[in-house]
Amino acid sequence: MEKKQKIGAIYKIGGFLAFLMLGYLGLRGYKNSVEQLKINGCIKDISILSYNIQETFRNQHDYGKLDYNQVVSLRAIPERMRHEGFGEALNSYLGGVDIFYSSFEKDRPYSAFEISFQGLSSQGCMALVKMNWDVNSGGNLIAIAGYPTATPAGVLDEIYPSTASKDIKESNVFKGADAPYVSNDRVERACACKKNICSVVWKFH
Repeated sequence: MEKKQKIGAIYKIGGFLAFLMLGYLGLRGYKNSVEQLKINGCIKDISILSYNIQETFRNQHDYGKLDYNQVVSLRAIPERMRHEGFGEALNSYLGGVDIFYSSFEKDRPYSAFEISFQGLSSQGCMALVKMNWDVNSGGNLIAIAGYPTATPAGVLDEIYPSTASKDIKESNVFKGADAPYVSNDRVERACACKKNICSVVWKFH
């Protein structure tokens, strides 16, 4: 009788541990799904936002002294990035957005622009940096960078289409066409934030 009780207790413990494991796996799967939704959301956010800006200035000589407030006044912010209860546009992580003019080349200071998405997770930062943005942006992406802290637009001003990858000193900054092929270790270092404080900055022309 005592032996049967011990076996029964073992089965109960085993069942409880299995229940905990299934719960853990289910929670982890849910978190991964939510994370992927946010990443996919950011891809839509940046794709629509960059397209809207390019279309707004299509017939202009350059972007002038473009900044976030001007983009808002031109109504180029996608409706999906406006969230009820928030005064500013937010990305799909509910992090901040910044926009600033940038140089296409040294002698063309207003012919490009940068967009910064802040408040990203490390995983989100890495996924966005490694995306093949040259396809998503129609070939207009000049450079992209990942940061472990909140970083505004404007930091890629001296990265031009003519800049060779080997001449970029910062290890977290990549030419648009090169980013999908950068090693995971290098991108992990660029996006090494412990909380949702990572940033990604894109430079478009």
